[in-house]
Amino acid sequence: MIYIVDDIMGSGKTTWAFRYMNEHRGTRFLCVVPTLDECKRYKDKLWIKLIEPKKWGSKYQNFLTLLNAGESIVTTHSLISRMDTEAMQILREMDYTLIIDEALEVLSPYRKLSIDDKEMIFNQKRASLDEDGYITWSDDDYDGAFNDMKRLCENKALMTYKNSSGELAQPFMWNFPSDFFKCFEKSFILTYMWDGSIQKSYFNIHGIEYKKMMLDENNWSLIEHDRSLEMMKRKKVASLINICDNPKMNRIGEKIGRAMPLSKNWYRRQEKEKKDGNKINGLEVIKRNAENFFREYPSTDNMYTCFDSMKSKVAGRKFTGTKKNPCFVPCNARGTNNFSHKKNLAYLINFFLPADIKKFINYYKFEFDEDQYSLSVLLQWIWRSQIRKGQPINIYIPSERMRGLLTEWINESMKYPTIESQDKRIG
Repeated sequence: MIYIVDDIMGSGKTTWAFRYMNEHRGTRFLCVVPTLDECKRYKDKLWIKLIEPKKWGSKYQNFLTLLNAGESIVTTHSLISRMDTEAMQILREMDYTLIIDEALEVLSPYRKLSIDDKEMIFNQKRASLDEDGYITWSDDDYDGAFNDMKRLCENKALMTYKNSSGELAQPFMWNFPSDFFKCFEKSFILTYMWDGSIQKSYFNIHGIEYKKMMLDENNWSLIEHDRSLEMMKRKKVASLINICDNPKMNRIGEKIGRAMPLSKNWYRRQEKEKKDGNKINGLEVIKRNAENFFREYPSTDNMYTCFDSMKSKVAGRKFTGTKKNPCFVPCNARGTNNFSHKKNLAYLINFFLPADIKKFINYYKFEFDEDQYSLSVLLQWIWRSQIRKGQPINIYIPSERMRGLLTEWINESMKYPTIESQDKRIG
């Protein structure tokens, strides 16, 4: 059974996992965490021995060696994304329990093929598309530029579909091998806002069943997910968030017509306009507004985000940071406590699901709530700050859409009735 432990950040999901593992010392565990720092934290907090794969020649080969030896392991999302049939066979035989801290990246655009490449691969029957959407490689003797694609096909890790014209949709989609989740009798995925995650849609696509849980009101045991209890927990932190409501500073993010201000395409257009000689454009406005915001809350404990390629265009005097105390925190940051002293935040983007992933999910006709996905990314970023320690924050979110999503998330918890949660526990 796969248990989705869907509970707000800071509720104690990881602490519960530590306690669960310490109470089941005879069990083999595979723990998958976002960062190397989290690997160290898992090893330090547990009474059982957890081993982290080392780079002795190949880190992945060391991972396989540890699996063969039946060791309990902690490793990163990045390493586990290389999962192959050899590792899955060992996992089936060795009876591991899986714990994943934060939802995995399970879908990612792979590559777009040229007409000549498609001719060489598909028309010459080296590969084909099966009825389940997997690209299968049939030329065992092939050895060339597409060996990586061949390897992914062998691991059932490459998918696509036919578009309305009957052509293979591109780019192809890297797909985390779904058979991985069949290797465990019991799995736990620690996350928040599961319903807005890509991994939920991936589970739907592959018919992977799960049960949604959360921690009880004392954050001690797992119970079936209870929306009223979630709202009660949400209330405790919602009052710590002070959102900048300056109309002049927020004007840059107002939606007009079909425009998507502060999206990645918006930033690209502003950069082009600046190169074309437009002296005052959106990049200058957003930079000035962020400087004004940080000036209103004087501190060295500031943090901001924009799209990585734009940070040098946006960073101002009040938020350049230092090597020891950086201000820039990537918008997809998860699982790090390195910024838990930050009190003034500027979230300078309008975040959307990558278009190719959205098209892929839509093809399977599963409902995907893009607003919930964007909100979950925003909340994960906010929870890198001192709010994770129960301390208040100030935040500037110029995007009308993103600010509205956070405001509704706060307001919803304030009006939701609280009722007793049902006590259906898992140890």
